[in-house]
Amino acid sequence: MKTDYLFVYGTLMKASENPMHRLLLPHCKLISRAWIIGKLYQIHHYPGVVESKHAHERVYGELYQLSNLNHVLAQLDDYEECSAAFPTPHEYQRKRVTVYLSENKSQLAWAYIYAHPVSEENRIISGDFLDR
Repeated sequence: MKTDYLFVYGTLMKASENPMHRLLLPHCKLISRAWIIGKLYQIHHYPGVVESKHAHERVYGELYQLSNLNHVLAQLDDYEECSAAFPTPHEYQRKRVTVYLSENKSQLAWAYIYAHPVSEENRIISGDFLDR
């Protein structure tokens, strides 16, 4: 059986105490803190990641192993408003990205990537939504 993973970097992280994080608990196992290459922006009360080609631009979050992929992703797609129930263009796009657990260990995982224009003045330079 194929194992799927999810990378979260904002309101779905454990410390954010968002009710949607509780959805993850019975269906996901926290693997570790991790990062992806990208730039983090404050959108409203939540963040968005924009992909980057520069390895020094990192966004920090948590990597989870999913045990009920279809159930979790269907609910998260609704939460992120990128399911078929929402009009396009969607604010986020779910896609597989490379997640780094250390300098030499990585894992492919699902992540929600922000799909609208961003303003550099809203960038979270630390790359960590919990340390903005």
